[in-house]
Amino acid sequence: MKHIKFLGYQADIAVRKRRKKQLSRSIETASSPYKLNFGPGPNWIRPDNSWLTVDVEPDWGDIVVNFQQFEYLPLEDNSCLGVYGSHVFEHTSIYKSPLIFMEIYRVLCKKGVLRIIIPDAEKSIREYLAKNTEFPLFKRRRERAKTIYGLDYTLFECMMEDFISKSGQPHVLGNQSLAHQNAWDYETLCVQLVRAGFDINKIKKMAFMESEVDFFDFEGTYTSEANQHDRSLYVEATK
Repeated sequence: MKHIKFLGYQADIAVRKRRKKQLSRSIETASSPYKLNFGPGPNWIRPDNSWLTVDVEPDWGDIVVNFQQFEYLPLEDNSCLGVYGSHVFEHTSIYKSPLIFMEIYRVLCKKGVLRIIIPDAEKSIREYLAKNTEFPLFKRRRERAKTIYGLDYTLFECMMEDFISKSGQPHVLGNQSLAHQNAWDYETLCVQLVRAGFDINKIKKMAFMESEVDFFDFEGTYTSEANQHDRSLYVEATK
């Protein structure tokens, strides 16, 4: 709060500072071209010094970003060889995900690869319509809802969490924030990536631990939702 006197009057003005992207370590110490891991989680181990992490948790992110307030990546054009994001882009709002994909395209170098793993919403819808109460994902969500909230989830609520769910990070995002707030099928994800600049002919549906490049070889070597191939969609886009 600033106090200003002018012509005998005093005015109290609140000045709101624009927060800069926080860096937990200098980008200059990383080797270029960089590779980015969006939402790495606590179990991921950095393969080498070319990797930078992007996360809302300061302990996990070299570039600390609240995706709901996303503006840009503090990196140069064509500076990244690869971008990896496992079960993170469903946590970005429908308003911010187009900008995030555009920024990823901007920082990727020619022939750079974006690998996305997200919940397969189409599969969940099929399992819901089939009334499959034994679908492993639905069973896990029922157990979690009972343990954490004391609720008996309906099958629809189990399916709905692919699209919208309560946040598991209230200490960072607030007590009434959302975790999942976005979902795609393969066709719609392709459309959004093309809007961001990618060539439709360079977007491919992949499988668990299957990649066009070798620098995503850490997939499957540690505890991660990426390992839940029964409910995940794997996509790679090359610039």
